[in-house]
Amino acid sequence: MTSDKEMEHGLPTPAGVDMLCVLDTEQTCLSVNGAFLGAFGKQEKDLIGQRATDSGGRESFAGLIEGSVDRALGGESVSTQRWWDFPRLGFRYIRIGLEPVRNDTGVIAGVCVCVRDLTDARLAQEALEESEQRFADFAEVVSDWLWELDEKLRFVYLSARFEEIMGMPREQVLGRRRIELFPEEDHAGAATRNHHLDLEHRRPFDDYQFTRILDDGSKRSIRMSGRPVFDGHGRFRGYRGVAEDASDTLRLENRIAHVGSHDTLTGLVNRQEFLQRLQRVVDTAAGGDSEHGLCYVDVDRFRSINDRCGHPAGDQLLVELAELLGEQIRRRDTLARVGGNAFAILMEHCSLPQIERVAESVKGSVGEYPFMHRDASISVTVTIGVVTIDAGSRSVEGVLRAADRACYAAKSAGGDRILVYGRSDPRASRERRAGNPEPVTY
Repeated sequence: MTSDKEMEHGLPTPAGVDMLCVLDTEQTCLSVNGAFLGAFGKQEKDLIGQRATDSGGRESFAGLIEGSVDRALGGESVSTQRWWDFPRLGFRYIRIGLEPVRNDTGVIAGVCVCVRDLTDARLAQEALEESEQRFADFAEVVSDWLWELDEKLRFVYLSARFEEIMGMPREQVLGRRRIELFPEEDHAGAATRNHHLDLEHRRPFDDYQFTRILDDGSKRSIRMSGRPVFDGHGRFRGYRGVAEDASDTLRLENRIAHVGSHDTLTGLVNRQEFLQRLQRVVDTAAGGDSEHGLCYVDVDRFRSINDRCGHPAGDQLLVELAELLGEQIRRRDTLARVGGNAFAILMEHCSLPQIERVAESVKGSVGEYPFMHRDASISVTVTIGVVTIDAGSRSVEGVLRAADRACYAAKSAGGDRILVYGRSDPRASRERRAGNPEPVTY
């Protein structure tokens, strides 16, 4: 409805869903729409003619535009946002816009007030900000770091913990692919190949592990898990996930594995681990013409040393012998403690003459070693049974039985010697093929 005074000034009445009010240059209300009336619970006759300078508390529109009308009448477009308590609507978050209205000659004839209800958008924004802050808080306190990749697998988000764990600023990483950043990854390994297949086929992945070498040379073991992200149309948009510094966990796992596979006294491979390695060598030999060797090393008169000097001395002797034997073999060979006073040396891809030289070196170094106990030197010797491992070796049990028998025969002959199962002796070869080898002395 258009008032007579509005018609007199020729001012247009804006229409729309926003709350609208038109004032003249005296700040008198000329026109309002239904939304404006509804918000204040008024009828048109209650507002038309009311001045913006009149007081009236929450029942009046004056407080909405206080301090802004003069600026609009001066030709300025004014916009403010605030919470306001409307008589009918209650507290609403609104944007109040004031625009100068000009007549045909360009002279300012009044002001148009437009009030838009932004409550839903404001609440949604506050909820989003709260959610983002909650996410930021979690990202700040968790021990892991959070990451996000775009559709080209480039980093687009990294939480603050990334810098502490990975030792590099986030700015150096954002916009780049992981494959460019961490050359330490074993891209030839099966685990990495499978991981890249997961990425290529947009599949989720868990606990992918790689090593990061920091500037100080220290290593970090990183585990990553991620899930692909798709939009509402099913288009791939990247990955989101979490990564952790698994260095301590991995060290603990390795420590547990080491304890399970190594002798607690000497630190050497234990019997269980040795048998697994021996099985692998026997399987390898069965499928080709490779040759390997096993030396079974038994410490002579060990029981008498224990009885005479005590068990701590016996333990110390075993520890020192383990170190001494380790100096006589190649890095690739396996030295294990397989019994109370027995060691085993597994030599891969090694001919019989080479095996014999190692056995002689072990026997000689032990014989020359002065084991000291209470300022007294105790002479120590070893007896060694040697067996070759090749395509004729039928089983782990057969190899161990041959080495044990050779060692037993050498001990029966007085110890401090080496006995070898050799293929050069026709009788031994026949018996070896029959699965009942006998030792041949060299």
